[in-house]
Formats: sequence, C-alpha cells, structure tokens
Amino acid sequence: MTGPRRFAATAVFVLIAAVTATVIVVVAETGGGATQEEYVARVNAICVEYGKKLDAIPPPGDLSSPGSVVESLEQAIPLLLAQENEIRALQHPSKLDDDVAELHRLTDESLDHLRDALRQALERALYPMATALTSFEEARDEAKVISRRLGFHC
Repeated sequence: MTGPRRFAATAVFVLIAAVTATVIVVVAETGGGATQEEYVARVNAICVEYGKKLDAIPPPGDLSSPGSVVESLEQAIPLLLAQENEIRALQHPSKLDDDVAELHRLTDESLDHLRDALRQALERALYPMATALTSFEEARDEAKVISRRLGFHC
C-alpha cells in the first residue's frame, strides 16, 4: 500500500492506537484499593465508552490532504485525554505499579506524537506529519504489549 491509501490506513491505526495509549496513561496514575480484576473491568468499561465516541470520528479520507488529518485529530485528541483522565481517577493494585508507570510513560509519548502530527498537519508539512504518525504507532505498539499483559481490551 502506498501514497494516500497508506496514509489513510495509518490514520485509522492512529485513532485505534490512541485509544489504547490513553488507557495506558490512565492506568499509570491510578491509586490502589481495587483488585486487579475489578480494576481491569473498570478500565475496559471506560474503553468501551470512549471507543464508541472515537469510532464516530471519521478517519482522514486522504492523508496527503492535511486538512483531513487535522479534522480527525482535533476530534480524537480531546477524547483520548478525557478517557485518560477517567482512567487515572481509578485506583489500581500496588502490584501493578511498575506496569502502570511504564504504560503511563508510553502513553504520554504516544500522545505527544499525535500532538506533533496535528501541529505538522496544521503547517501542511506532510513528511514530518507522517513521521510523527509513525512514531506514534511505535509507541502505541510498545504500550499494547503491556496493556494486553494487564488484560485490557482497548
């Protein structure tokens, strides 16, 4: 897949990954009273709620048109941050501290890359925008490993 189609596919993956990344960030900041099963269930419920909202955002039709990227990311980033804040408000068992901290780091990194992609799209800088989206995907993929290990289905 090349050209605009590859960029469009990347944008769809970005939105999906962003949801996962947000869950990761939120997990990192939660406190410690719930069991792991309760915590995971709560995180997954938040992911379902925000996943529906994120699914309603149309992916960019053509990534070679920065305006479509801007439109999608301007809608997705605030939702991802709201999801993150809800998950951060949850308490997690202390035995998850290390994984949650790493998820937090990776989520912050992935959201930074999404913000950078938005900035580049606003400047109509296609190559830097694509680079930022690729960096986002890399951070997201690392975060997914930890997310799956914890039992998240976001």
